[in-house]
Amino acid sequence: MKLVTISLLSLFWCFLFISTGISTGWLTVTTSLPWLLEPGAFIFRHLRLSLIPFGILIFVYLFLVSRIRTALNHPGTTRSTLSFLDRILNNVIGAFFGVGVIWTAVGMESALISALNGLHQASGGIGPQELLDRLVNGGLLLALSTTIFGGSCGYILRILKITLIGPDWDRFMLNERKPEK
Repeated sequence: MKLVTISLLSLFWCFLFISTGISTGWLTVTTSLPWLLEPGAFIFRHLRLSLIPFGILIFVYLFLVSRIRTALNHPGTTRSTLSFLDRILNNVIGAFFGVGVIWTAVGMESALISALNGLHQASGGIGPQELLDRLVNGGLLLALSTTIFGGSCGYILRILKITLIGPDWDRFMLNERKPEK
């Protein structure tokens, strides 16, 4: 019930801030129909092979949250076991930020190599529009997208951790009994 309430309040505040931004002119919204028709292609275009480590990290995150929740409800669980699982979970969350940063570097390197490829030829050079096109399609989009995805997922996973295991974790660590319903 708490998760539903938190999610609904978060959506409400997002809607409120976005609608205020649009109505005041601070935000403009443009829609592009192709990403709605093929969301998988849109996601792959922006994240490319970073989907592999991000996917593995999401799987490990869900597995660890499940293990911690199960351990919290098991009477024989020790604090050392929970502490160990919690440290691993925190490292997985931190790795989301790390993958975003690493793939930013990969995207920037790819963008620069793509943009500078062939500039040493005596063909008269390229124009600024073509250079920008090479940068964006060569990896700049990947660099920006993975930074945004890694950072936002890292913070979202921290919030979900608190929401999904927080009260039971605190009760266990403080040796409190679960309240009766």
